[in-house]
Amino acid sequence: MEAPAPHRFVARVIEEAENKIHEDGVARRFGFSGALVPGVELFARTTTPLMAAWGEEWLSGGRADVRFRRPVYDGEELLVDLTDGRLTVTGPDGEVRCLGSADRTGDRPSLAGFAEASAPAERVADPVPGPFGSVHEAGTVEENEWYLDAVGEPLPLYRENSWAHPGLLLRLVNRLLMHNVALGPWIHTSSDCRFLGVARLPAQMTVHGRVTDVGERGGHEEVRYDALVLADAEPVLHVHHTALYRLATGDRAHRRPAAGPG
Repeated sequence: MEAPAPHRFVARVIEEAENKIHEDGVARRFGFSGALVPGVELFARTTTPLMAAWGEEWLSGGRADVRFRRPVYDGEELLVDLTDGRLTVTGPDGEVRCLGSADRTGDRPSLAGFAEASAPAERVADPVPGPFGSVHEAGTVEENEWYLDAVGEPLPLYRENSWAHPGLLLRLVNRLLMHNVALGPWIHTSSDCRFLGVARLPAQMTVHGRVTDVGERGGHEEVRYDALVLADAEPVLHVHHTALYRLATGDRAHRRPAAGPG
């Protein structure tokens, strides 16, 4: 099967109801020059050349690990390249904005320990190691088509087959954090993904998760958690996910977050 070809796309800020880091004024307070493109949308378009080359095989059994290293702003043209398994997303200035790896197949992770957990009565200020409350949402063809248009996805196969886009699945992993933790502006810093099956829509989507580590990075509060996404009770995505859930300002901000936000 052919290797993914280099691919250019224009990064976009799309509708974001809660995370204000995607608004100009808030982003500038944290040292950025404007609203940041969500990391999940960068991930979404990073998958375009992978799907173009590997198709359903990748979506049902492949892997991608993406770390968001530098800010990306609305309207920037980026270049995705996969060479010898090393994945890079480069900005118009030649600077690598995202870094990672990908393969058309990947080892199947253990799914032990993921189970239904009740949502907290109130979202917590600080997560602790242990289960997140599970998230349940209806996955619809209409939402998927809205998302394809919003991110500018050029591949027709998602519409032709009613397949949920990988970026839409990863948005559910973000929602797990948003439904469990009381967040201000926050930043999604990395996702290590294993695709386990194709989510055919419409489907009832479920996300289980567990916090694996909480700490501090550069003055910012960081959380790491594992998540499992299911479509009609069938596993479709496993993710090791990392986010800066509370951003420091003033003296506590040792350095500006060097990541693409989620």
